[in-house]
Amino acid sequence: MRVHTLSVRNLTKVFGEGHSGQKAVDNVSFEIRGDEFFSMLGPSGCGKTTTLRMIAGLETISSGQVLFDGQDFTAYSAFERDIGMVFQSYALFPHMTVFENTAYGLRIRKTPEAEIRKRVGETLEML
Repeated sequence: MRVHTLSVRNLTKVFGEGHSGQKAVDNVSFEIRGDEFFSMLGPSGCGKTTTLRMIAGLETISSGQVLFDGQDFTAYSAFERDIGMVFQSYALFPHMTVFENTAYGLRIRKTPEAEIRKRVGETLEML
């Protein structure tokens, strides 16, 4: 099985412009291999969610790069990145089970059911 790598290089996000701009993420760099478990810890408002949103393509990047297996994904749309994000609250479908919420992204991509069962099972076992 191929191990993928996500590289975040000098990621910065500034909300607003000029001197009134608020720096939410300041020059963040890290690398994650697909066989690693990675966590970001910090107080509320330190930029964790903004960093994840930039990686997923849900927020524009002021400067820096997001690379997947060495390919620069910085200019790709969220759809083209094929990266998912699970929010910490209020973004789950309350009428669905944990399995169904986890499988949702694969289902909308028309992934075969056997592969969905396998991948969701592996993911939930890891968590």
